[in-house]
Amino acid sequence: MNKLLLLLTILFFMPFSMMAQDKTITGKVTDESGVAVAGVNVTVKGAKKATQTDKDGNFSITVSGKAELIFTSVGFAAKTVAVGNAAVVSVTLQKAVNTLDDVVVIGYQTVKRKDLLASVSSVGAKDLKDIPINSAAEALNGRLAGVTATTAEGSPDAQINIRVRGGMSITGDNTPLYIVDGIQVENGLSDISPQDIQSIDVLKDAAATAIYGARGGNGVIIITTKSGKAGRLKLNYNGYVGVKFLAKKLKVMSPYDFIYYQSERSRGSGTDSTSFTNNYGTTWDTLSVYKDVDVVDWQKEVFGNTGFMQTHNLSASGGSRKITYDFGYTYNDDKAVVLNSRYKRHLLNLKADYKITNNIKLAVGTRFTHTDVYGAGVSSDQGTSYNRLRNAVKYKPFLSPDQTIDDQDPYADPSAGNGLILVNPILLVNSEYRKKSSNVFNVYANVSWKILNNLTFKTTVGYNYSKRIDRQFSDSLAPYAVTQGGAEPIVRLDSVEAKTFTNSNVLTYSLKGIRKNHDIDIMLGEETYDLRTESQSSLYGHFPTFTSYKTAFKNLDMGTAFNGYPRLGKTRYTSLSFFGRINYSFKDKYLLSVNVREDGASKFGPGNKWGTFPSVSAAWRISKEKFMEHVTFINDLKLRAGFGKIGNNRIQDYLYLTTYSNNGNVYYGLNNNSINGYYPTSLVNSQLKWEATVNRNFGLDITMLNRRIDLSVDYYYNTSSDLLLNVPVASTYGYSSQLQNVGKTSNKGVDLQLSAVILRKPDNFTWSANFNMSFNKNKIEQLGINQQYFYPAASWGVSGQPTDYIEQIGYPVGSMYGLVNDGFYTLDDFDYNSTTGAYTLKAGVVNDAAIITVVQPGSIKFKDLNGDGFVDLNNDRKIIGNPTPKFTGGLNQQFTYKNWDMSLFVNFSYGNDIYNANKIELSNAYTNNANMLDIMAGRWKIVDANGQTTQWVSGSTAYGVSPDRIAALNANATIWQPIKSAGAFYPSSWAIEDGSFLRLNNITVGYSFPVSKLTRLHMSKLRLYVTANNLAVLTSYSGYDPEVSVRNSGLTPGLDYSAYPKSRSFIFGINASF
Repeated sequence: MNKLLLLLTILFFMPFSMMAQDKTITGKVTDESGVAVAGVNVTVKGAKKATQTDKDGNFSITVSGKAELIFTSVGFAAKTVAVGNAAVVSVTLQKAVNTLDDVVVIGYQTVKRKDLLASVSSVGAKDLKDIPINSAAEALNGRLAGVTATTAEGSPDAQINIRVRGGMSITGDNTPLYIVDGIQVENGLSDISPQDIQSIDVLKDAAATAIYGARGGNGVIIITTKSGKAGRLKLNYNGYVGVKFLAKKLKVMSPYDFIYYQSERSRGSGTDSTSFTNNYGTTWDTLSVYKDVDVVDWQKEVFGNTGFMQTHNLSASGGSRKITYDFGYTYNDDKAVVLNSRYKRHLLNLKADYKITNNIKLAVGTRFTHTDVYGAGVSSDQGTSYNRLRNAVKYKPFLSPDQTIDDQDPYADPSAGNGLILVNPILLVNSEYRKKSSNVFNVYANVSWKILNNLTFKTTVGYNYSKRIDRQFSDSLAPYAVTQGGAEPIVRLDSVEAKTFTNSNVLTYSLKGIRKNHDIDIMLGEETYDLRTESQSSLYGHFPTFTSYKTAFKNLDMGTAFNGYPRLGKTRYTSLSFFGRINYSFKDKYLLSVNVREDGASKFGPGNKWGTFPSVSAAWRISKEKFMEHVTFINDLKLRAGFGKIGNNRIQDYLYLTTYSNNGNVYYGLNNNSINGYYPTSLVNSQLKWEATVNRNFGLDITMLNRRIDLSVDYYYNTSSDLLLNVPVASTYGYSSQLQNVGKTSNKGVDLQLSAVILRKPDNFTWSANFNMSFNKNKIEQLGINQQYFYPAASWGVSGQPTDYIEQIGYPVGSMYGLVNDGFYTLDDFDYNSTTGAYTLKAGVVNDAAIITVVQPGSIKFKDLNGDGFVDLNNDRKIIGNPTPKFTGGLNQQFTYKNWDMSLFVNFSYGNDIYNANKIELSNAYTNNANMLDIMAGRWKIVDANGQTTQWVSGSTAYGVSPDRIAALNANATIWQPIKSAGAFYPSSWAIEDGSFLRLNNITVGYSFPVSKLTRLHMSKLRLYVTANNLAVLTSYSGYDPEVSVRNSGLTPGLDYSAYPKSRSFIFGINASF
C-alpha cells in the first residue's frame, strides 16, 4: 500500500518537475539571403545566459520553461523569439536600416545616432567594402552631405583635398582635424588601410566641433578602426587585382596640320623661315608628304600604358571575455599609367582590448605604414618651364628622319625662351628619377576606470612619428636642370621628420532616470599636445653630364652644393586645453547640450595665447509628443538647433616673432671678408590671434516606415572673423605688407542626406539607396582696412604673366580673374588700303595691341570694359569664373538577390567653373616647332592652299592681300590665329569652362557562395566580385577631367594645369573568411 501511494505521488508531481526542468534549444541564424550569420549574440530574456552562433550560424543554449531568446548582431536589427515548446529554432535577421551600428563617435564620447544634437555624416565598413580603393579619403567624395573630397589629379598618391562646408579661412589651411582612435593625426586617412576602418564620422557644426576648440574650425573627421570580438580566431582575406587605362586623351593637330601651321608661323621671320625650310623642305609642294606620315601619339606613349594594381589585406581577430584583438596587414602596389610611375605601400595595424577587472579596461593599438612613390609623373606646382604634360601634347606628332621613338628631335628649337625647349616626352620621363618614401608609426593606449556605476575616468596617451624623404634627380634634359642647373644634372634631397605626443584625461559622470524623467551626463577633460618637426633640404648641381641617378645619390661630392644649401628647419608647437560638456534629457523628448573648451597655444604671443570656444545645442523629439501617437508611419522626428564658436590654429609657427633667413647671397664686409647675409623675413605682428568662426545650425531628422526611410536636413550659416591676411603697409616700414587678423568670410548652405530601403521582397530581393546633396555659398565679407581686393596668382605660366585670381569683398574666395574674350577680329573691323595693302582698324573698333602687339584680321579679340577704346590689363579685367559649385552630391544604390549583390554609385557637381590653363598653353604658338590642340586646325589662316602668304606684319602695321582672297580662305574659320607674343599666356574667359559633371563612379557586382558549400574548406564566407571605377563622365569640360584642382591653396582653386590624367580601372576581387 505504501509503495502504491509513493508511486501515485511521483506520477502526480512529475509533470510539474518536468516544467521546471531546463531544456536545450538549438537552431540556426541566417540573413535575408539565407546566408549563415556568425557571431550573433543569443541571450535569454530576463536571465544572464548567453551564447554566440558559430561560423555556420548554429547555436545551442539551455533555457528554463517557455523562455524568450534575443538575437543581436552588428549591422542587423535585434529580434526577440518566443521558444514555446520548440526544441529547434530557425531565425532570420534583417539588416538594420542606416543605423551604422546605431552609434556615432563625437568629441571624446559616443552617442546613439537617434540622440544626436549635432550635424554628423558617417561612412561605415559596409560602405567601404564596395569601393576597392587605396585611400579611404576617396570614399568620402559624393557620399556625405556637406563634405567634398577633390582629388587634385590622377596620380596614385594624389593629394585629396577634403573640405567641410566650404572651409573658413582665406589664406590659412582649411584642412579638417583628424582623430584616429582618439588621437589627433595629420592627414589621418592617408596612412590607414580602408579595410581596417570600422567607421568614419564627420562632425560639421559647432555643436560637435566646439569641444575641439581651436582645432575644430574646419570640421573634424573621426576614424575608428576595427576591434576584435570575443570568440574563435577569425581569419579574413580581402584582395583585388586590376588594370587601368587612361580615361581620356586630348585631341591634337595631325602631322599635316602641324606642318601647315609651322609654315605660317615661319612667315615674316628670317630666322624662323630658314629653320622651317631646313627642317621640312624648300617648296610648298613637298609638304604634302606629311599627309601620309605615321602619327606618333605621344600621350599614349607617355601615359597610355596599361597600369596594373593589386591590393591584399589579411586580418585576424578574436579573443575571450578578457581580451580581444584585431590584426591587419595590407599591401598596395599600383603600377600607374604614366611611364616609370609606381606606388607601393605596406600597412600594419594591431589593436587589443584587455579587461583587467570588471571596472578597469585597457586598450592599446599601433599602426605602421611604409610608402614608396616612384616617378616624376607629369604634374607640376610651378610654371610652364616645369610642365611635363605640355611635352606630351606639343611635341611634334611624327618622327624626323633617322629619329627613334626615344631620341630627341634634331629639329627642336634649342633656344626657346623661358626654358620652354620641347623634349622628347619619353626621353623627358626617363631623364628624371624621383622616389618619395615615408615611414609613419603610431602607438596609443588608454585606460578606462569605472570608479562608480555612474562615474568613469579615462586617460589616453598617443605618440606619432613620421619621416618623409623626397629624392629627385634631373639629368641635363630635365626642366629643373635646364632652368636651375645650367643644363647639368641636379640632385635634390628633402626630408621632414615629425614627432607628436598627446595626452587626454576625461572624467564622465552620468545620472540616469532622475525622478524617472531626467538624464544628465557631465564630462570634464584636459588635453596636451606637443608637435616637433625638423626639416632639411639639400640641392647639388654641376654633376658630369652623363651621371646616372644611382651614381649621383651615392656620390654627392661629385656635384656642388647650391649657394644657401643645405637649408635646415626646426619648429615646436605645444598646446594645453581644458574642456567640458553637459548633456541633459527630459523624457528623451527635450535634449540640451552645452560645450566649452579653453585652448592655450604656443603659436600666439602674450595676451593672445588663450581662446575660449563655447557651443550650445538643443533638440525637440516631436515624435514623443502625444499628438504624434497616432502618426504611426513616423518612427522618429526630431528638430535640432545649435550655436557656437570654433577656431582655426592651422597657421605657421612663430608668426608673432621676428624670424631671420639666409637669402643665399654672399656679402663682402670689412677687409673683403665674405659673410652670409641674414634678414628679417617679415614685418612682425605680436598681436596675432586665433581665426574664429561663429556657427549656426538648424536641423531636422526623420525616420519613417519602420525605419525604411531616414532623412536629415540641415541649414547652416557660418561667419568667420579675425582671418589672417597680408595687409599693405606704408613703404616707410621697409615692407610691403604685414600679417594681420582682419579678414571675414561667410558660408551658408543646406545639407540633405536621405537613406531608404526601396524594396524588400520575400524572394530575397532588396533595393536600398543613399542620396545626398549639398548647397554652399561662400563670400568674402571683409579684407584689410580700406582694402576691397587683392590679387593672388596661380603662377602657372611664363615670367611676367599677370595675376589670374582675385579675392574681392562680396565674391567667393578664389574668384578667377582675367580678360573677357570677344571672338576674333574680322575683315569688317578694318579699312583696307589697296595701294599699300595695309589693314588699319576702323574708328570705334576696340584695339588689343597692348595685349597682342599688332592687331590684324584673325587676331584674338577682347572686350573693352572701361570704354576707352583700348584693351589693357589695368582697366579691362574682371571676375570671369567662380570655383564654388552651386551644389554637389551623390547617389549610391545597392541591390541584393539571393547570393548576388550589386552597387552603383554616381556623384555630381553643378555650377562651378574650371580654369583650364592647359588650353591656353596648348593652343598658343609661343614656342617654335610646337604642336597644338586640334581646335587650332580651324584657325584663321594666313597662308593659302597654294602656299602664298595672305597676311603679314611689318613694324606695328598689318598688311595683306585683298579682303576677298582672305575672306575666301577663312570662310570656315572658328578660332583666332595662335598668339606668339607674351600675351599668349594671359588669362581670359575663353579658358574658363563649366566644371559641372555627372560621374558613373563605381559599379560592383558580387557573388557570395552558400555557406553549406564552404564547410569542407573551413570557410564561413567567400565572395567574388568585379568592379569598374570611373566608368563614364557626362560633362562639357574639354580637359582631361573636370574634378581637378592642382594648387594646394584656397586662394587659387579650380586650376587645371599639368595635372596627372585620371584613369579608368577594372578590378576583380575576393572577400574570404575562415
